[in-house]
Amino acid sequence: MADRAPNTLPLSRVKTIMKSSPEVSSISQEALHLTGRATELFIQALAKFSYQQSSNKTSLQYKDLAEIVNSEDTLQFLHDIVPRKIKAKEYIKLMKQQEDDD
Repeated sequence: MADRAPNTLPLSRVKTIMKSSPEVSSISQEALHLTGRATELFIQALAKFSYQQSSNKTSLQYKDLAEIVNSEDTLQFLHDIVPRKIKAKEYIKLMKQQEDDD
């Protein structure tokens, strides 16, 4: 286990997020490191998948991530965290339509 890559996410932040759940009372160091590492691997996989689906192969942009999150069923849990960007004009139009429907 000496060749294990160090965590790149700040574990103090990971712990804070984990402790924000009311069901969590204590967190072992092993669970903290495993959660941090799993999160890093998830982020890498999400970025790689988004890049592969992107039309621009020179860089990965927010819109690429948002498109994957909003189109893949397995990533729907991130829908509120990584929404598609819309222009203010479009948002106002949507709000007016919603008011008219009510």
